[in-house]
Formats: sequence, C-alpha cells, structure tokens
Amino acid sequence: MYAFSSFCIIIQKSRTSLLGGESGTMTEKLRLSLASKLLITSVLIIVGITILFWLPSIVHIQKEELNKNINFAESQTDVIQRALHYGMLTNNREFIKQTIESLASMDNILWIRITDPEGGVHFSSVRGETGARPDSAISNVRDEEGRTSMMKKVRGQRVLEIIQPIHNMHPCYTAKCHAHSKDQKILGRIETEYSLRSVDAYISKQSYTLAAFGFVFIAVLFVPLYLVVQHFVLSPVVLLKEGIQRVTAGDLSHPIEIDAKDELGMLARSFNSMTKNLQEKSNAVTKELDEYRTSLLHAQKMEAIGTLSAGIAHDFNNILTGILGYSELALDETTHQPVKEHLQRVLELTQNATEFTKQILLIGRKLPPARQPTDINRLIEESMRMLRRMVEENIDIRLIPRTGLHMVNADQSQITQVLMNLVVNARDAMPKGGAIEIRTGESHVDEEYCTYYAYAAQGYFVTITVSDTGEGISEEIKTRIFEPFFTTKVKGKGTGLGLAVSYSIIRAHGGWINFYTEEGKGTAFTIYLPAYGPGPDTVVKSRDISQKQALPRGKECILLVDDEEVIRDLGKSILHGLGYEVITAANGEEALRIYIKRHDEIALVIMDRVMPKIDGIESYKLLKEVNPRVRVIISSGYAADEALNLKELGVMGFLDKPYRMAEMANMVRRSIDGGEGESS
Repeated sequence: MYAFSSFCIIIQKSRTSLLGGESGTMTEKLRLSLASKLLITSVLIIVGITILFWLPSIVHIQKEELNKNINFAESQTDVIQRALHYGMLTNNREFIKQTIESLASMDNILWIRITDPEGGVHFSSVRGETGARPDSAISNVRDEEGRTSMMKKVRGQRVLEIIQPIHNMHPCYTAKCHAHSKDQKILGRIETEYSLRSVDAYISKQSYTLAAFGFVFIAVLFVPLYLVVQHFVLSPVVLLKEGIQRVTAGDLSHPIEIDAKDELGMLARSFNSMTKNLQEKSNAVTKELDEYRTSLLHAQKMEAIGTLSAGIAHDFNNILTGILGYSELALDETTHQPVKEHLQRVLELTQNATEFTKQILLIGRKLPPARQPTDINRLIEESMRMLRRMVEENIDIRLIPRTGLHMVNADQSQITQVLMNLVVNARDAMPKGGAIEIRTGESHVDEEYCTYYAYAAQGYFVTITVSDTGEGISEEIKTRIFEPFFTTKVKGKGTGLGLAVSYSIIRAHGGWINFYTEEGKGTAFTIYLPAYGPGPDTVVKSRDISQKQALPRGKECILLVDDEEVIRDLGKSILHGLGYEVITAANGEEALRIYIKRHDEIALVIMDRVMPKIDGIESYKLLKEVNPRVRVIISSGYAADEALNLKELGVMGFLDKPYRMAEMANMVRRSIDGGEGESS
C-alpha cells in the first residue's frame, strides 16, 4: 500500500509539473500529460510483468497445498478402509467404531460414515446418524467402481468430500463371517468430508505474501525507472515546453539546455537554431523599425519646426514689410544725404532680415530656393572674406578650388548660409586652433553608390568639402547630428539648428550631405549639388536693392485687405503715392461687404493670405461669386510656392512679404492691365 501511495504521489507531481500547476483550466486538469502517459504505461507494463511472473507461482502453491490435503484425506480414507477390512475379517465392529471416532476427532475431518449400497448408515461419527438413511449418502454416490473426490461449499466454507467404495475382495467373500455372495462387487461406501479452512488460510496467507512482494518489486523497479524517465525524457520535455512557452510570449533569448545525443537533443538543437534565426530576424526587423521610427521622428520634428517657422515668418514678415516700405517712402521723400545713407543701411539690414526669415522657413521646406545658375568657385571666393572673420586667428582657413567646374542651379544666399554653418561647426570643434579646408570638385554618382546610400541620386554633381582638424564626432551622436535642436555645445553657445537647416537647404536643391569623421583627427562634410549647364559662366547677381526704378502709376480704385493695421497704412501710402484711390478693409467679411457695394468701381483687390474669420482664399472665392472677373492679388509672409496653386484658382499674382515698393507697383499695374500674374 505504501508503494502504491508513493506511485500516486509521483503521478500527481508529474501531472502538476507538466500541466502548469493547479491553476490550469478544467480541460488541462482532465488532459493526460506526456509524463502521466509514460508513467502509467510504465506501471502497467511492470504490473503486467509482475502478474505474469507471480500468478503462476500463486496458482502452483494453491494446487500444491490442495493436492497435499487431498492426499492426506485420501490416506485417512485408506486407513479407514484397512481398519474396516480388518474389523470385517475379525468381525470386530467395536474396532471399526473406535477407528472411525478416532479419525473423526482430527481437526480437518468434519465427519466419517460407512454406508451400505442402499445408503443406509452402519457407522458414523455424527451422533444419531447410525441406522439412518441421509439424503446426502445417496446423492454423494458418484462412482461405484472408483474413489470419488469433490469440493463444495458448506455454509460459505470449502469442504472436500471423498467417497471410497468398499469392494467385495477375496478375503471377504471367502471368510466364514461373510454374509454376502461372491457376485456382489460393492459392499458399501466410506464417505469422508474434510474441511479446507486451513488450506484456504494458508493459500490466502501465501497470496498476500506474494502480493506484498509483488508491490515491493513494482516499487523497487518503478523508482529507478521513474528516475531514468525523468532524467532522459520528462526533464527534456519540460524544458522544451518552457522554451515553446517563452517563444509564444515573445522571448527568444533563452536557449534550451539539452546536451543529449538522442532525438530530444536533436529537437532541442533544432529549436535553439530556430529561435536564434528568429532572434536575428527579430533584431533586424527591430533595427529597421527603429530606423523608420527615427526617420519618422525626424520628419515630425521638421514638420513641427516648419509649422512653427511659418507662423513666425508670417508675423515677422509683416513687421519687415512695414519697416521696408516706410524706409523706402522716407528715402524717396528726403533730400538730406546723411539721412539717405542711413535709410539705405536700414533697407540693407531689412533685406538681410528677410533672407534670414527665408532660411528659417527652409528648415521645414516651407520656401523653395530662389535658384539661378551659379559658379560655386566664385561664390565661395566672394564669401571667403566673411568666413575668415568668423574664425579665430589660431585657425587657418583656406580654399582649394578645382577649375573647370560645372555650374549649379542654386540659391546663392542659401549656399553661403550652409558654408557659414559648416565653418562655425568646424571652428567650435577646434578650441585650441587648427585648420579648415574648403575644397571644390566634381563627382559622378553611379548605381552602386546609390545602392549603398539610399538617399543619393545618379548623375554628375559638384562637391564642396569642408574639413577640419578638430576633435571629430563620437559614435554615440553620429546618427543625430542632423536632428533639429540637437547640439553638443554648452547652453547658450548653439541652437542645434545649423546642420538641420544646412541639410534641408541642400536637400531642397536636389543634393545631399555626407560626412566622414575620426575621433581625435577631425571631420569632413561633403556637399553634393546637381551639376547645371555645360561649364562656368558669368554669375547672375541678385537684384540690387538700391537700384532706382521708374515706378508705374495709375488712377484706379484698389481695395486693400489686411488684418495688420501697419500693412494697411503702408500699402495705402504707397498706392496713394502712385496715384491710386485706396479703400482698406481689416478682414474678409468687411472686404466682402465693401466689394458688394462698390464692385463696379474697384479695379483690383490686394488681399492678405492669412486673416481671422475668413482667410484670403475663402474671401477670394466669395468675391468671385459676386464678380467672376474680379482681379485679386494675394499677399503673404508664407512660402512663394503657394503662387502655383493660387494661379490655378485665377489669382492675378502672389506678393511675397516683405515686398518692395517696385514689386508692389509693377504687380498692381500688370494685374490691372490684364497681364498674366506673376509671383514676386
């Protein structure tokens, strides 16, 4: 019983370990695990072998003990028969009676009787039975010639009944006292009934003993078998199961530690190989997702900066428009030369501020470059004096141009701004001094290069390389140097926009920037700009802001709409000075009301793009409902590339803030005269 209990405990533990504990679902509790199946199968095999081994032994012991008792009972019957013959020969009935009573007193003999052929009892160990004719005497006669032995149950107890015929032998029928003829073969029967209680007790004892030995044998055989199965089968299976559960949960970093050379070991190694491949692919996908995430964050930052800069530019350009316009009005009205020089300086500074605002817009690509064919060598040569003033005396800056370069279609002020940013970064990387080298050249970019650098394009490019002998860039920040607002400089020394702006400018020109760096040796930034034209040519210079022009005039009525009072007053002053009649409105609703009343006399509407309530585009659409032939100029501090979309709507022109008097006068005249509108 102890061995069986231990077996049950082991089975339960095996089920618990492989089914995941007591907290499993009802299906898991009812489902047999591999461990349970193996253990139950093993136990059934052991029990089967034990039964096949011990059962014949038990049966043999039972037969042997039973035969032993039968032989004993038959020997007692023989004793009675010999005593009977002796008593018959000597005619001594008392001797027969004493013999029967003596034998009947033995423990295992229940009763003895001697009957005649008709069943009458002549001698019996049971009192009162002599002379009677019991039914059992007649029913027990089985064989008249030979001895009959049979077992039966009496009151739930097994008994052995032996019926021995008394033959009429030679000494009997020749004796003088014999009362039977020679022809009578059977003189009677000796009936004996033996109790098999002691036999059954012995057999039961031997069966229990053998069963106990059987359980001990099962337990002794089961424990090492369990340990072997546990070590070579169950434990590896548990490890495999845990590994699969970890993979299901997304953990691919823990291999299954099974060193066996069998099938489970091969399965574990295959599983580890699979998880390793999955881990590598997962890492690759994760890295790719991180790169996409970084690119997305970069794009979101650039978009946020662009949105912010566009809003700032709108308000700032309104202010610059006022400064620029009133300065030009004052310059035309004054005759005092020192004042004219001061006003001219104000105009130059205002124009520089205008260019600075445009560069801010380039961070989010809200403004396209004002491109023109440019000789890069000449542009850099003209900028060298300014660049030298930006570095300390302990830094040597030099230009190494390559002759015969192609032209590039570029915004000169923006390319100069990129050079300034790169030179400033190089200067800050060399606090103890060093050298900055600006080298120009050309490069043919092929398909192989584009395969390695996904952002590149095939073709001929003019290159500008700005290198320094500074500290270099560490591995940790290489991937972040073009991020907006990222800087390694101390607080107050940098905004983190220099390289971000430079990168946006070059990308807007259809090029890109690469860099190479070694810590402690320096950094080299290479700008790639698409080649333009057959070769060097005269550089087209920017418009001269001090150039005096004969401004066109007129007498028509113009509706000027702007939410900024300064812009309205300035525009009114400029247009009045040119001879026009001017009506002003502070928003789209007011402009619509005025135009409905006076649209027959209004020749042109100049309208701000961004206004509260109803913006310029929506106001223009409402004006067209009143007069489909309305002539409108849109003015804004936002990007000039909006003019392309506005022309499709029928707008006569786009006036980019801050604008000059000449720009406004020329566009107004062209629009009134019915010419095709242009962007300024």
